[in-house]
Amino acid sequence: MARSKRGFLSAGIYHVTHLTAGRIDMFRDDVDRTDFCVRLARVILKQDWVCHSFVLMPTHYHLLLAVEDNMLQPGMQRLNGTYAQAFNRRWGRWGHLRGDRYAAKPVESDGHFLACVRYIARNPVEAGICASAADWTWSSYPDCVGLRATFDFVEHETVRRYFGDESSRSLQLIRDFVEDLERGSVPRRAA
Repeated sequence: MARSKRGFLSAGIYHVTHLTAGRIDMFRDDVDRTDFCVRLARVILKQDWVCHSFVLMPTHYHLLLAVEDNMLQPGMQRLNGTYAQAFNRRWGRWGHLRGDRYAAKPVESDGHFLACVRYIARNPVEAGICASAADWTWSSYPDCVGLRATFDFVEHETVRRYFGDESSRSLQLIRDFVEDLERGSVPRRAA
């Protein structure tokens, strides 16, 4: 039975996540993860999305996206459909890779935006994959705090403005916010 189409999604920022069907790894190795990132970069460009944050986990992913009116659905269809087909071909499998349809929750405030940034960055830590959010290669977080420059499809300036600018002090404030949950309070957007 085909799924019904989603209703109209207005322009805004969305926390998007998608899970696999059951206990199937969505990303088995770095080749899969690289392929997904290349596809994501293409969709971002084609759909005129802005990606503020992302993380790839073994069985799911998270994206923090700014989108225009009704532009999320076609991009997600392209991203998930082409990736699943390539994954199945590569691994000689058939059937669904993805579970239910993706979730897209609107981000409704500055505090909610920053909570999403923290949640996405900390996902591998909370899952026990790594000790620090800065250690996970398949996340935009290390790029955001100036530890490397790998994913050029992610726009970091919006997150950085909440903490001041791109100075080393501001980047450290982001790290404190994400990595030290006892001290990490939600800052106000810098003017």
